Amino acid sequence: MARHLTFSARLLRRDATPQTVVVRGTSDTPPKTLRRAAGGGGQLAFDVYALVDADGWPHEATYTYVETVERASANPDL
Repeated sequence: MARHLTFSARLLRRDATPQTVVVRGTSDTPPKTLRRAAGGGGQLAFDVYALVDADGWPHEATYTYVETVERASANPDL
């Protein structure tokens, strides 16, 4: 049975105010990447963030923006 927990993910993006969101996790370690729905334009896309700091785990972790990926060409391994 998978363990479910929630943690605060701080999302960093160049030229944008850092954002904190609550994420549901299923592991004792923070996920290496997060995918969040990309805003604006009505496109079916998501923003990919990579883990950069997990010192506050299991309560929080920090991620930095990597890229925006369209769902049609998304890599399921991200």
